[in-house]
Order: sequence, then structure tokens, then C-alpha cells
Amino acid sequence: MIRRILFFWLLLVVTPSFGQVVEDPEVAVLRQRLASQPDDTTRVRLLSTLCYQLHDYAPAQAIGYGEQAMKLARRLNDQPGLLRSLLYLGSCYANLSDGPQALKLQQQALRLAQRLNDTDGVVRSHTSMGGVYHERNDTAAAMLNYRRALKLVYHPDVSVRTQLMLFGNLGNLYFYLQHREEGLLYTRRALQLARRTGDRAGESLYLADLGSYYMQLLQLDTSEGLLRQALMLVEPAKKYRVEASHLELLAMVLLLKNELGEAEELTRRALLLARQINYKERVLDAYSLLAEINASRRDFEDAYQWQNMFRDLNDSLNSRSRQETLTALQTRYETAEKENQIRLLTERGILAQHRNRELWGAVGLLLLGLGGMGLLYGQLRRSRAALAANNAALQEATNELRQLAASKDRLYAIVAHDLRGPVTSFSGVTELIDFYIQRGDEQGLRRLPDLVRQSAQNLNRLLDNLLNWAVSQTGELAFRPERLLLLELLEEAVALYATSAEAKQVTLAVTCPPDLTVWADPHMTRTILRNFLSNALHFTPREGRIHLQGQVLPTGDVQISVQDTGDGIPAEQVASLLTANSPQAASLGPRSGTGLGLLLCRVFAQRQGGVLDIVSLPGKGTTVSVSLPAASV
Repeated sequence: MIRRILFFWLLLVVTPSFGQVVEDPEVAVLRQRLASQPDDTTRVRLLSTLCYQLHDYAPAQAIGYGEQAMKLARRLNDQPGLLRSLLYLGSCYANLSDGPQALKLQQQALRLAQRLNDTDGVVRSHTSMGGVYHERNDTAAAMLNYRRALKLVYHPDVSVRTQLMLFGNLGNLYFYLQHREEGLLYTRRALQLARRTGDRAGESLYLADLGSYYMQLLQLDTSEGLLRQALMLVEPAKKYRVEASHLELLAMVLLLKNELGEAEELTRRALLLARQINYKERVLDAYSLLAEINASRRDFEDAYQWQNMFRDLNDSLNSRSRQETLTALQTRYETAEKENQIRLLTERGILAQHRNRELWGAVGLLLLGLGGMGLLYGQLRRSRAALAANNAALQEATNELRQLAASKDRLYAIVAHDLRGPVTSFSGVTELIDFYIQRGDEQGLRRLPDLVRQSAQNLNRLLDNLLNWAVSQTGELAFRPERLLLLELLEEAVALYATSAEAKQVTLAVTCPPDLTVWADPHMTRTILRNFLSNALHFTPREGRIHLQGQVLPTGDVQISVQDTGDGIPAEQVASLLTANSPQAASLGPRSGTGLGLLLCRVFAQRQGGVLDIVSLPGKGTTVSVSLPAASV
């Protein structure tokens, strides 16, 4: 039980809140002021402040205000306003896990702060970049930026807010690296600074951080005392989002101490607060915690109900998070396209102005007579060179636009092709329902849930593949390897598709040494196995057999293979699948589709230092395998 509770605490600490909460009164006031504010530096400040206020819980909205602030600041040449806009906009993209865009904006902010000799901006930029690198698991780059910020943090121009952010982030990084003494040092330094400046909200947050740390060490009495102090500080301030988080952390400590009555009371208080402000992430955590409390009481019926509520809300929040990320990606794409169009129009205007100047120069030279012919000739040569350079720039911009359009069309084609099948399956189920009702076939109706479940699994797999492929195309594919027990992975994949296999009367078999391990990314490896097994089930006839096997190769690598008894694949299609660099929409032989799942498997295998292979003969089945590095003993 302790491991489950600590895992729940980790989700509570690291999960960003993208849910829509009740609007802060300060945000409403800022919006009212913005409606009547002309385009001046005050409007830049209002837009930047709105971006900052919304960046934690509504980053997609905050991006719109940040973009407006950045454009207006550049038009007004408001350099301090531009610096704030870049920093706050970078925080929005960081909250949406768009690391490359966040780093790009923060690096621009750093260069601008250095030009303005703005020490606070320099420290803030390094601290923000360190946070992004920490999130991407690049702890070396994160520590480098934090150390650069530390060199300047005690400068008189550095604000208390920036100091608190740096010390808090450093404490979190050191705790993550298991450097407990340094983590305690910087967290306590942030706590002392918050107390010295009267920042009761900050003091409450850092007390809670310390309480969370001691909870990990199972020093529960110390953790309980710190969290109760944090709660006492935040309650009068009416910071309901923070108060709900503190209540749930304290409830977890009490659950670990088996004080179930007070743990349930605090959790229900947190749930009430979270519902009042529509803070769905904390509602989700409260559901999970109440399920754990009831399970500890062996009240499994109530625990099951709370767990079902947790699952339903979690699915809804995951869908919203994906929509937020896709909206941000679309905004970036549209912004880049508009910037390219503006650049093309600007270059054309410059070219027209240049031509007009050439014409006036030619008229003047003609009036000067034969004596100016030499000068005219030289001017014409320079003009031709400039025109050629401009044409080359225009051609390059046009090629970039075509590439963007091709990428967009390819994504639309994938969505249109791969989603049609599952949606058609759902339509067919409705027709079957009508048919069975008309015939009064109760046995037929009982088979429909399995059909719906299978179609939903196929649709979910397709959506996961599309999102994973989109992430791989942006260059943001994070690789986090760990030691994985292969037999557990294979049995997990078989359990996932057991119902579908039983419905199709296909036998699933697993052969793997119980202690065989691989050094691989768990998310990528599970995605590869799901795609392998799903494809095998799709193309294996009734009463067929699918064999999952894990074995050590002579090279020392570990091979994972899935062998089916389907119709097989022609040799030319195998070669095409193993060499294609983009999803293929053509239909080749008995197997057809965009090839997105297999392409994604190949990308994931290469990212982990492995190799994907296909062995197939028409009429004799297919074996798809991937080799991955073995975990060192």
C-alpha cells in the first residue's frame, strides 16, 4: 500500500493543471481594463500580466495574450515589455510540454536582458530554461543554467519572486538527483526568504515541499507537522487551489499512519474545495485517495465506486490535455505560415522599391549623357546581383511553404484513412443492433459489447499512434530507458488483447525466460508490442495461433518477436515497409493501410538503439521482431 500511495503523491506533485478553473477575480479586472486600453505600453503590460496569470491553469488562453503583447511591444519598441512577454510566453509553452518553443523564447529573452543590462531578466531566463531542461530530463543542462543564475541571484536588481523561483527549482532538482542535503538547503533557503519578505503563500508552498520530502523518507510525524503548518498559513489567504493540494498531501500522510478517519475528513474537504473552484486535477486526486482509504478499510464496494469515478474523470482530463497540446501545435503552425507570408510580401515590396530607384537612377544617368554611361553600367550589374539574391530568397521561402503544406496534407491523409475503419465499425454496430432487435435475437445482442470494445481498442490505438508520430515529427521524442522485465511486458500485452483473441478463436502463446531483462524506454516498448500484436490479430484467421517470444541473440541483444499464422506478406511489400520514411497510403497485397503503426515501431526501435525486422512468406504467416539492448547485470 505504501508504494501505491507514494506513486499517487508523485502524480499529485508533478502533474500540471490544465483544467478550466473558475476565473480569478484579478483576471476579470485585467480583462475589463484591457477592453478600453489603447495600444500603448500600458496595454503591453496588461497583456503580459494576463498571460502570466493564466499560464498555470489555462496555457492555451495565455498564449493568445502573450502573442499580442509580444507583437505590440515590438511595434512600440517597448524593450522591457518585450522581455516580460517573452518570459511569460515561454512559461506557457513549457506548461504545454512544448520544450523547443519554450527554450527558443527564453533564449531570446536572455539575449534581450543582456542587451538591456537587466540582471533580473538574465536570472529569470536562466531559471526558466533550467526548468524546461529538468522537465525534459536533461539534468546536466538544467544544472548549468541554474548555476549561471546563482552567480547573479544576489544582485540588488534581482526581485524576490525570481530568487524564490530559482531556490525552489534548485531544491526540486537536487531532490530529483537524490542529493538530499543540497535539496534541503535550497528549499529551506526559499522558505526563509518567503518568511523574511512576508510571502505567506510562498512560505506555505515550501513548507509543503519539505513535508512531501519527509513523507518520501517515511518520517511521517515530521511530514505531518510541516503540512499542518502549511495548511494553517494558506487557509486565511483563501488560496483554494493551494489549500486543496495541502489537504490531500496531509491526508496521504495520515493514510500512511493508518489514521483513516481524519484522512477521509481532509480528503472530503479537499474534494469540496476542488469542486467549488472546478479544479478537476485535485478532484481526480481526491477520488483516487478516497479509493485507497476505503480499500484500507476493506470496504471494497465504496473503493470500487471511487476508483470508477477516478477512471472516468482521468479519461476526460487526458482528452482535454491532448486537445490543449494539439491547439498549441496548430497555433505554432499558423503563426509560422503567416510569418512566411509576411516575409514574402515584405521582400516583394523591397524589390519593387529597389526597381523604382533603379529606374530613377537610369533616367538621371541618361540626362547626364555619354559621360555617365560607365556609371550606369556598374549600377546595372549591382542591381542584377541584388535581384538574383532576392529571387533566391523568394524561392527558398516558397519551398518552405510547400514543405509545410505537404506536411499538413500528409497528416490530414493519415487521419482520413486510418480513422475511417473504426468509425465505420461503430456505424456497423448500430445496424446490427437494429437487425437483432427486429429478429428478437438476444444471443446476437450479447455479442455486441465485445464488438464495441474491440472497435474502441482499435480507435484508441490509432489515436495513440497518430499522437506519437506527430511528436516524433517535431523532434521532441524523449528517451527514458530503464531496466524492464520482458516476461511482464509480453504478458501485459497478451492480457490487453485476450478478449479480442478469444472472440476470434485465436490462440496466444508466450515463450520467454522469466529473468530476461532489456534496457529500454517502457512507453516506446509497450507501443511496439501493442502494434505488433494488434496487426497479428487483425491478419490471423479464426482458430489461428500467435506466438510471442523473447530470447537472447548471439550478439548479446534481446530479440522480441511476434509470429502469426496469417496469409503472409509479399516480398516487395516487406521491402517497402522496412524502407519507407513516411506512412504509406497504398494497398499492397493482403495487408493495407497507411503503415503508420509499423513506421512508428521502426522509429521507436531506432531511438532505443534497436533494429526492426520482418520475415514473411505468402501463405505461411509473418514474424515481426525487434532487437533491443539487454540490461546489464
